[in-house]
Amino acid sequence: MKAVDRISKPKWWEWVIVGVLFMTAIVCARAAQPAGSESNVIYPSKTLQVIARIYMANGDYDEAEKFANKALDAALTQGETDKDKISCLIDLAWVYKNQGRLLEAEKTCLLGLQLQQQFYYKDHPYIAYTLRILGSIYQAQARYPEAEASLDRAMSIIRKCHLANDPLVASFDVDIARLLTAEGRFAQAEAGYEQAIQLISDYYGPEHLYTAKVTADIAKLYYLQGRFDEAQQLLGWAIEVQQKVYGREHPVLVADWLTLARISCAKGEQLKAEEYVTRAFATVESKFGREHPLRGEVLAALADLYLNAGKYAESEAVCREAIEVLESSAGHNNDATAMARNCLAKLQVIQGNYTEGYEMACDALTTVETVLGPAHPDVAKITETVTLAQQMESITRFAAIMPPWVARYLALDSQYLSNIEDDFTISSSN
Repeated sequence: MKAVDRISKPKWWEWVIVGVLFMTAIVCARAAQPAGSESNVIYPSKTLQVIARIYMANGDYDEAEKFANKALDAALTQGETDKDKISCLIDLAWVYKNQGRLLEAEKTCLLGLQLQQQFYYKDHPYIAYTLRILGSIYQAQARYPEAEASLDRAMSIIRKCHLANDPLVASFDVDIARLLTAEGRFAQAEAGYEQAIQLISDYYGPEHLYTAKVTADIAKLYYLQGRFDEAQQLLGWAIEVQQKVYGREHPVLVADWLTLARISCAKGEQLKAEEYVTRAFATVESKFGREHPLRGEVLAALADLYLNAGKYAESEAVCREAIEVLESSAGHNNDATAMARNCLAKLQVIQGNYTEGYEMACDALTTVETVLGPAHPDVAKITETVTLAQQMESITRFAAIMPPWVARYLALDSQYLSNIEDDFTISSSN
């Protein structure tokens, strides 16, 4: 898979369409907002829903939530059809998911799905799209078997309505490839992306936002496979496309910055990594709620940077906050939460708290092995922490009971232990 070599400027009529859409959103939004207590204008749910979806498309989920809730209220109180009520519920579930409110998203999505199954025939395409949303919610919670079941059912429905080479089917292939990537099933994920990306690029265009988003997903897969240069090239192109629409500091770019930061760390480019994480952190602090899981991931990445720089106190404070955010939003048995716990475990080992670090790393290892399987690359990272904790505790105990002349002979002094810790810190960042 190769990035598009050249990015042409958007055509004049594309700018006109985008401008009209956003001006319409602003006008409708202002109209829908009561000017004061005297305003009694009633707007249909479809009008409010269109406004909510425009905010969703722009990544402004807080504003989208306001109008999605208003649309649902209008559908419930104005005697609108069940179809309108269900559609408003599904929109709200998607908003909750992107706000990181995963339990609310799951509950709302399941309710919408239940109503759809009562209103439509069994294999209606709308049900497939709702199952995609439900699958993404389960994936964010690291409930991968449930996510896979949901996406498989969605794919079986959509294939009854569309040909295998339809771009709409390709979007379902992308969702499945994302899940396979998260699970560490990289070969299957790459095959899925290869099947989908050409259809998507041909249908939407090589400079479309969706094409760029899928390209960024492929770049993340390449990073996990250790193909750093290819991943960096694809991400640079994908970010450039998205920045032309969203601007340079949009929250939709946070996940891509994190991937670039991890690539930079793997290549030993610490300053570049710090730059990307700093941009991500500034954006999540201003645009996301404090309990958003993506904020937890950014904090975990920042803690890793502090750890690599030897700033142990700063790293521990940030890491504990990251764990708190991820525990509350994504859950304890989530792979992102487990990797944050592993970071704290490394800190404990480096600071001489070997037993605490060992127990914490073992807990993280159990989670990752259960969620992702024993062959996932993250298992090896945590196993490294467990092994070092065991080795350091054994060395310390042995040094405590041996005669001084033996300790001097073996050079098992504080400087030697410090060198081991430094070596581990450097190796764990690669």
